[in-house]
Amino acid sequence: MASRKIQVGHLDVCVTAEPLTQAAFASFGDVVANPRPEVLPAAFAHHGATLPANAVSANQGFAIQYRHVSRLANLYPEHAPSGTSDPIMSMFVCAARPLRTSASSRRHAEFLVSHLERHPFTTQTFTPVASSASLYLVVVAPSLPPSEADADMPVAGEAGKTPGRGLPNLKELRAFVATRAQAVTYGAGTWHAPMVVLGAPGTTLDFVVTQFASGVADEDCQLLEFEAQGRPEPQLRVHIPIPNTSSRDSNL
Repeated sequence: MASRKIQVGHLDVCVTAEPLTQAAFASFGDVVANPRPEVLPAAFAHHGATLPANAVSANQGFAIQYRHVSRLANLYPEHAPSGTSDPIMSMFVCAARPLRTSASSRRHAEFLVSHLERHPFTTQTFTPVASSASLYLVVVAPSLPPSEADADMPVAGEAGKTPGRGLPNLKELRAFVATRAQAVTYGAGTWHAPMVVLGAPGTTLDFVVTQFASGVADEDCQLLEFEAQGRPEPQLRVHIPIPNTSSRDSNL
């Protein structure tokens, strides 16, 4: 993992996290979830005409398969300096992050973004595995135009398939609250926060993570750490609505 520190000066950004949906997240990657959880496999023949076009009956009628639910990319062979990669599957056991009370609203918790990372030549998919927490925070940002500050960072050169070479546009930070019923795929080159699990202290959410990697640090992961000037920490804040405590997925 290649890491560097970035001065953000007196930049003050505050965004409110919204529910994670495919429509809202489309420019950053994919959301994978059962689109019709109320339709059981045995009822496929009755509901087939109303299901998404990628749905087929499978496993002798005991499953519904939704095909091609995420766009995966391996850009190493054509674009990475090493020209090589291997498929990687790993498990991340992620502890719930500490949150602070929002100064502006008791109905919001607040997470401070201090790091963003990207994987310039590969998509990365996080698939939750049932554990003691049930919500997680997805924080992403588009890329700025290329500059001298990022000239030494290898990226894919083909326009249109990735966000481009630049550092993250922090003024356009976006945040989403996901449930453990949703997997998320970050598009190749998409700036995103390291995994942020939402839950009570001591709880975890486990993820199976799939991606490609070459073993070359600055090809596989480029990590930025943000520093403020004249402040103890950068003011890149995400407001997280505190859910109704009666909700099944509530554990903030």
